[in-house]
Amino acid sequence: MKFDRNKAFPYPVLRPFSDDYVDVEFQATVEFLVSKDTIKVNIDFAISSDEIVNEISKGNAEYVAAIACRDTYYQHIVTSFTKNASADFNIGQLRGEVRVNPYVVVKKDIPSFSSPDINAEFGGGPFAFVVGDVLAQDDAQVFYIDRDLLKPITSVFELVKKDDQSDGIWTIGFDNEHIQIEVSPKMKESIDNARNTKNNRVVLINSIYFAAVMQAVQKLQDADTRATFEDKKWAKVMLGQAHNKGLDINGGDSYLIAERLMQQPIKLLDSYVFKGAINEG
Repeated sequence: MKFDRNKAFPYPVLRPFSDDYVDVEFQATVEFLVSKDTIKVNIDFAISSDEIVNEISKGNAEYVAAIACRDTYYQHIVTSFTKNASADFNIGQLRGEVRVNPYVVVKKDIPSFSSPDINAEFGGGPFAFVVGDVLAQDDAQVFYIDRDLLKPITSVFELVKKDDQSDGIWTIGFDNEHIQIEVSPKMKESIDNARNTKNNRVVLINSIYFAAVMQAVQKLQDADTRATFEDKKWAKVMLGQAHNKGLDINGGDSYLIAERLMQQPIKLLDSYVFKGAINEG
């Protein structure tokens, strides 16, 4: 079943954009984690209807997440009696657009159900539900599974040497499929050597790469420059990662969006540079 806010049920269903229930909600938070060979999905369900929760605790209903991949035609149903659920997939089963539809579904017949949160327009109840009936439904969530979207955001950058560049200056080029960070030949050699240690890589991430990500975000926030670059690979990756993280690319200052896209890189400074310096002291 797909989420359809206009679908009419013959019984009350707790769902967005519906007044079947009053002052209670059902929501699901979905996260995909991709490793070399597998994809893991974690789903957290949140529901504030005590009566529906009670039916789940009695085994009469269960949390359900219907996962469907348009590109591979793969479908999978995740079920759980607890608010946390997970599943693992082979890397080839999910690719491209993946849609997740969260529900609470009746597992055993419920002959008599009532709740003070049900809209009075349905009458006083009680209501009878049979196996397969939907008690609650959340909006469908759409994700884009692509190896490029699951790599660090810095994967869209290339460090290139520019022969006429001064040693203390670096510039950014956005016209290619990857964003080019342009430095002098001497500086490129120094940076290449610095990448050999974790501490140095962390410093680079929080300096040159953070500034470059922030500048790229600004390009995508501006309507004119976004139209120029949105077909570039780097733009597609950034916009796709923002979507998968639930970020509106225009929903905040560029430095804040960059922090989220880079998964708060200052924490790496704290772990590998600041604490390391304290330990050495």
